[in-house]
Amino acid sequence: MALCTRLKVLPAVIDCSRSLAGHAHWQNIAKNKGAQDAKKSKLMTTWLPKIRNEAKNGTSVESNRNLKRMIDQATLDGVPALAIKNTIASLDNSDFKECQFGVKGMGGFIALIDCATSSVRKTENHISTYLRRYNFSYASVNFQFTTLKDVMCDLPADVSEDEIEEIALQCGTEEFSVDKDSNTIEFTIDEVDQKDFFEELKDLKMNVVSTSTRYAPQEQETITNAEHQKRIVRFLESLEELEEVEDVHHNVGNLEDFIGKHPRFT
Repeated sequence: MALCTRLKVLPAVIDCSRSLAGHAHWQNIAKNKGAQDAKKSKLMTTWLPKIRNEAKNGTSVESNRNLKRMIDQATLDGVPALAIKNTIASLDNSDFKECQFGVKGMGGFIALIDCATSSVRKTENHISTYLRRYNFSYASVNFQFTTLKDVMCDLPADVSEDEIEEIALQCGTEEFSVDKDSNTIEFTIDEVDQKDFFEELKDLKMNVVSTSTRYAPQEQETITNAEHQKRIVRFLESLEELEEVEDVHHNVGNLEDFIGKHPRFT
């Protein structure tokens, strides 16, 4: 709002070179802010579901070693302490329920919204407000997503890259990532394969740190229409303001390419 106020009191005669420079400066700020917001959002949607899932095994960091380690790592990655606190606190409230909403929007946009709330109806009404604002709607889209499991394990000591790949193959997956800072390895598997996968982990005597569920679109959409891009960004930003929203799974393949082009206050 401060920016808008300043623009209103500018003199009628404006130095064009300075105006253009200011415009370019604002665009750079907007682009950087968009990239930072996207990174922050990605970190939160990566860590908070994992923390919530692990906290189901105990919300005390004194007795739940894995939870403490995950909180420490999430904090180092820049996830806000308040977001972590609220995620864990929701589990101490017996009134909280987990629910999921499917939505669709312009340009073929679809999404699944994971929530933890004490009032499903209230949360539904909050989301409905944003759906009406951006001309989106509730829809049954679950069948257009594949359910995946992200399984984080302690990495065996002094293991080579070849041995890591061998471990992944033995577990029946080629999708994995290694975090040397936390000395962990994270596998991604299809939910239908989880029984055999966990049996393999048990045979390999690998300690499971955490498991979390996410939903991958079976087909991704490339959004090129500027108005559609703008509405999608505004909608996702609005969802971030709702404390009960824990994660959003969508099918936009090029979101990071345009999220910085549509900052909220322009």
